[in-house]
Parts: sequence; structure tokens; C-alpha cells
Amino acid sequence: MQLAPVADELPTPEPALLPTEQDVMWWNPTDEVAQRSRLHVADDTRPSARATRDAQSRTLGASRTMPVRTCRRGVRVSSLLIKDGIVVSGTESRRADVLIEDGRIASIASDSAAKADRILSADRCYVLPGGIDVHTHPVYRDDVGALSVTAAHGGITTVIHYAYAKPGQGLMDTLRAFRADGESSSIVDFALHGGLFDPKNQAGEIPNAVAAGVASHKVFMTYAKLGWMTDDYQLMRTLDILARCGGLGMVHAENGLATDYLEDRALEEGLDPKEAFIATRPDVLEAEATNRAIAMAQVAGCPLYIVHVTSRLGLQAIARARGAGQRVYAETCPQYLTLTNEDLLAQGALLKIGPPLRTGEDRDALWSALAAGGLDTVGSDHAPKDKARADDFFAAPFGSPQIETMLPLVYDGGVASSRLTIERMVRVTSENPAKVFGLYPRKGTIQIGSDADIVLFDPTDEYTITHETQHSNALYTAYEGRPCTGRPIVTIRRGEVLVENGQLTRPSTRARFLPTRIGATLADLR
Repeated sequence: MQLAPVADELPTPEPALLPTEQDVMWWNPTDEVAQRSRLHVADDTRPSARATRDAQSRTLGASRTMPVRTCRRGVRVSSLLIKDGIVVSGTESRRADVLIEDGRIASIASDSAAKADRILSADRCYVLPGGIDVHTHPVYRDDVGALSVTAAHGGITTVIHYAYAKPGQGLMDTLRAFRADGESSSIVDFALHGGLFDPKNQAGEIPNAVAAGVASHKVFMTYAKLGWMTDDYQLMRTLDILARCGGLGMVHAENGLATDYLEDRALEEGLDPKEAFIATRPDVLEAEATNRAIAMAQVAGCPLYIVHVTSRLGLQAIARARGAGQRVYAETCPQYLTLTNEDLLAQGALLKIGPPLRTGEDRDALWSALAAGGLDTVGSDHAPKDKARADDFFAAPFGSPQIETMLPLVYDGGVASSRLTIERMVRVTSENPAKVFGLYPRKGTIQIGSDADIVLFDPTDEYTITHETQHSNALYTAYEGRPCTGRPIVTIRRGEVLVENGQLTRPSTRARFLPTRIGATLADLR
């Protein structure tokens, strides 16, 4: 097959290095907050996130201004001891102390007598691997820097951004720009997916991208009216190229032409826009596109990742392929686990997302699959855009803010509701994402030698989610007024505290670009 000319490679990925002494900074231990023996702070002592955001900002990188609650800078330390917490992996939980030295896990032991520059009490808290969100879009109201801030507040320490190359743009140029932006403005480590809007002219660059550490590449099987849809010829070609260079195909699976026709018919008939939206993007057309992508990936010999699975029918298509031995990874999102089409009817354009929210039965099927291994990962699909509840529904953009509430909602709806074990939660939000994209065991686990990406999670904290308490630049939250149990109270990235008791530190270390590779089998994810 004659492929389009390829562009120059991205800069060679840097080797994983231990942080230097200058790389790690902590709050001054004489600071009042740092001296508190307990990690809990009553809600009424916390400054309003919205009020502080409106009054204060700081700049990270050349052109990124990120709103924050409070930033503190203090003395440098190289060791941290987390005491008396329940350390959770994908297979077990045990009470232990975790010693961090120079940004990595140095020891995990009961009743550790190790000395450290700072000690954190994790009494009554889970000690979790930092969350890994593999589905983020830092090009709307939250840019790369701002997204990393709201991520850190939500216990996310690693993100994988979609770097979308629009028609007329080169894939490699787009990846270079996203990497440079992340290295200058992000406070959490990051990797990249390629996103191809024009695979006819961009897919030829995939081999260079894979060689440079961007192994996964996504196309849309929908959004024909927007000019984003990839036809079957280019989908087959893209999967073939990916298979030949060791990459991973990713698809948004909906039948775009069929849904566009149904939408046009509904508009002509004057149907209620919200009800029409649900009816014109049915689960059967999601399942059809999922089956079609699976068939093409099988022919190409390409591993496949289905993003944001929403329905029982989609799950069935994936289960059939896996049963036949095909490597198909599957992701869902917190919005599909917690909301239904009834919420869409109530909230209007605020909950216009693609694929649409489904029925309560579909939501229950997703939880069952997440618990049983039919789904591998949870990603946020964080895409906050300008819209309001009363906006013209079909004119409103797709997307919603999700990253900061992802871990709390999976805990509240899963663990606290007896749908998931805490170990399974860790597997689908940390371990499996790291394994699928070749970041494990550097990321996604608390093991000796791993990066010290850790979240202290209070499982008993009861509160109400409001827009006021979020740190995204979004104008709303999809979960306004929702009661929730459990949330992160300390977020640590490579040994450095990013967030503690709702306050953001000014990190002294730069975010790192993480090269990805694909190799995990489905058995590795169980």
C-alpha cells in the first residue's frame, strides 16, 4: 500500500530519570497546614473554590494562566513517610506505611520506623495509586494547564490527552505542540493519543508517532455533519497501518451517517430536541459500529480500544470478540455509570454528550461489566464547553466537565454502593490504564521502585457536589446537588504534594511526557 509521506519524528523520548535534589519541594513544615496531625479540614474552614478562583491566578509556562485556590511554596525535602493508611492494590488491601524517597516508592512496611523529612498521617484513609485518566480533551474551557489543576484536585496524577490533528494539520506537528504545552504548563504527568480528523492525509505519519512514544490513535465513526467522520476505507487503512507498526486503534463507535439521517428526519418532524437526540442515536447503532470496528481490527490484526462504552448491546459485541480471542479493550466513563437519559431530559444541553446517556438498565449493565472484567478502564472524557441548560439543544456542543469528580463518583457509586470492591476500583482507574498503555509498573501501582504517585482518599467524607467547589473553568457541573461519599484529600505526584486539604501547592518539578507502548493482554487486566 502506498502511504502518504511521513513527517520528521518527535524528539526522542527522554529516559526515565530519578528526580534530582532540586526536583522535589514540599510545604514549609512550620506552615500551619503542614503541621496538622490530621488530614481532615472541616468544610466551613475551606475557602470557596469559586471565590478564590475569581480573585487569584498564577501562570505556569509561557502562556498558560491557571486559576487556583491557594498556592504555597516551602522547603525542599527528599523523603516522605505516609503512616497508618490502608494501602490498596488491584488485588489486596493492607495496613502499611509507605516511604517515599527521591520521588519513588522506597519501602512498604507495617509500623515502619523509617525516618523522613515529613510524615503524613493517613489514619482512616485509603492509600491509593494516583488515578490515571486516559480520556481527556485539553482544548476547551480547560487548557492543558488548567485541566491538570482540576485533575490533581480529583486525585488524578497522570492523564493521556487526545492530540487532535484537524484537517490540514500534520499529526506529528500536532503531537509536538501538545508535548511542548504539557511540559511547560501541566502539573501532572501526561502521555498522548493521536487523533486523526483526516486519516487520508495523516495516517501515513502513524509509524513515526508510534516510534516516538505515541502508540494509540483514534478516529471517529460518527459526526459526519461536523466533518470528523472516518469512512470504512480509511478506517481499514488506519487499522492496517497501526497493526504493522505495533500501535493501538481507538474508535468512537456510532454509525454516523445513520444517526445524521435520523436527526434530520426528527428536525423536519419538529420533535422535542432532547427526546429526538436520544431516539436518533440509539444503542443499536453504537453496537453496529462497535461490531464493524471489531471486524476490521480482526482482519487487520490490530488491537482495538473502544472508548466510552455506554450500553448493554455494546458490551455484548465486545464480549463476543473477546470470547473469540480478539484483543479488544473497553472503557466507560463516570457519566454513563451515574446518569441516565432521564437526567438529560431534565438538564438539557448541559448533558449533551456523545454517545448519549442511556437507560437505567444500561447503567446497571455497565456497573456489572466493570465489576466482572467486561470493562477494563474508566476515563472521564473531560471536555468542558460553553453552554447553558436552556441553549438550543442541537446547536449546543457535545461534552461536559468530568475529571475532578471521576474518582469520587466511581467510589460512591461503586465501592460505597457495594457494586465494586476497592481493589477493583484501583484496577480500573489506575492499574489497568497503566497496563494498557505500557506505563506499568512505573505508574498505576504502589510498588517499590514505582513513581510515588499516591492519593490519600477519605472513604467516610460525606458532602454535596456543587459547581462552587470544583476547580475546572467549566460554567457548571453535571452533578449539581448530588450527595457523595468519599474523596481525595491529598494528591502526590512523584513524591511531591500537589493538593492537600483542598489547597494547591506550587510544584517545583515539571510534568513529564510519558512514552506509551501497547502490549498488555486481556489476561493482564483481570
